[in-house]
Amino acid sequence: MALSSFGKILTVLDLFSVSRPVINVDVICEELGLSKPTSYRYLKELVSADILQRLSGTSGDYTLGPKIAVMDYISRTTDPLVQISKPFMQEISERTELCCLLTHLNDDYCIDIHHEVYRDETLLTYGRGCPRPVYIGSSPKAIMAHLSKQNIHNYYTRFQTQLAKVGFAEDEETFVNKMKKIKKQGYYFSQGELDPNVSGLSIPVKFSSKEAPLALTVLASKNRFEYVNLQKLIETLEDSAAQIEKRYQALSENDQLSKISTSAKIF
Repeated sequence: MALSSFGKILTVLDLFSVSRPVINVDVICEELGLSKPTSYRYLKELVSADILQRLSGTSGDYTLGPKIAVMDYISRTTDPLVQISKPFMQEISERTELCCLLTHLNDDYCIDIHHEVYRDETLLTYGRGCPRPVYIGSSPKAIMAHLSKQNIHNYYTRFQTQLAKVGFAEDEETFVNKMKKIKKQGYYFSQGELDPNVSGLSIPVKFSSKEAPLALTVLASKNRFEYVNLQKLIETLEDSAAQIEKRYQALSENDQLSKISTSAKIF
């Protein structure tokens, strides 16, 4: 599918990362296959919208602009999923003395949209908004297990090399069977997948049979998990997930009623 002009402009943002926070116009030309005039035109549009800013005293170096920080603040403070989930996540973290994450699965990566930390923030190798691989860790597996057969097949096809390399699945049949097992048991427990000293326990938070769930995860050192009642922890997560699902459903229903009421007044 061909990108619109606006879509092409936004591809510039894909070049930024934690390891590369500053991009030169020559890099944009080379990696996106654009002419220099086109690159400067795209950059001009992004700078005018405060999405990027040019670094003064440089020959065409750009970094993310203030609008990105504003949008992140809006997301953190108004996202209904975060606002509903936050009190439950705080309670989980306080009761269990573990870190608690709420994770979203994207096509190529997963990100935490919120986290609650108990004392040791160094456990969060990635943290809110930082992309991490979909083939390691408990969160993405708890989500993928609840996708359609076609989407599970697609993920395996795209990441089969990595899945074999990390020792999770040597072939598609093994991968599919493990996804079925995770879905049936309702959780996934990882030990040292993202970090050799860290373990994670994840369950799905399901809002619709047509959409991928989120993952509610607790994170701690492998040593800490040796002294945790895993079954009780699973029950705690499941109870919180059920409450989050229930409150989000109520919010959605209230929004629909509000829209119907507004439409009725118009007519």
